[in-house]
Amino acid sequence: MMLRRLTCVWAPVLAGFLAAAPAFGADSTAAAAPLFEQPAAGTPNFTGKWLNTKPAGHLLTSDGHEPPLNEAGKAEYAKRQAALKAGDRKIDPISSCLMHGVPRLLYTPYPFLILQTTRNINFVHEANHTFRNIYWGATPPEDADPTYLGSSVAHFEGKTLVIDSVAFNDLTWLDYSGLPHGEKLTVQERYTLTDPRTISGSVLITDPQFYTAPWTAHFTLKRQPGMDLKESVCMDTHRM
Repeated sequence: MMLRRLTCVWAPVLAGFLAAAPAFGADSTAAAAPLFEQPAAGTPNFTGKWLNTKPAGHLLTSDGHEPPLNEAGKAEYAKRQAALKAGDRKIDPISSCLMHGVPRLLYTPYPFLILQTTRNINFVHEANHTFRNIYWGATPPEDADPTYLGSSVAHFEGKTLVIDSVAFNDLTWLDYSGLPHGEKLTVQERYTLTDPRTISGSVLITDPQFYTAPWTAHFTLKRQPGMDLKESVCMDTHRM
């Protein structure tokens, strides 16, 4: 079995830290620059390590129902379910070390780091060493090339962090059970700090190719102050 060691993704984040740090040889009496720009006072700060303590294998709507698959969605989902029940794990993209995609990343049993600055908000996931670098206040590009994680922008609505993502490819699943999506998928994530240790979140899924209507799923994240992100080495047929 061939091991595939994924490229470590800490470099882009650390590069931002180093860029903001004082230059070597600078006057030691000068005030040290912060490693990164802290959010403004009064702004909810999501920086920290987080974990979905109740990861979901199969997403349901916020009211506990099955997602509203259309006929094409039902056919594709049935094909994937049949393969999984027959023991064919290779049908799942992550068995070949491909990315989990969004929103599946949020429902894994692996922790992730959120690093919030005044310029952007970064997500560094233990799962497959995946990272997302999301800027504030921009407009999603209309002509972006499709990717596994899409093209994302962030803003606040009151105390709620909102992330809008477009331009996905169709090579990921929405969840571990095989819920499908196409390239017309859009995802809106919403994060609200209900207390210093808890995020109440939701994802709004819109995809006319496989669903009859937009639908929402919820999740809860718990802060993990003592947890380290471990090296994640993906292997062929590895069940991450």
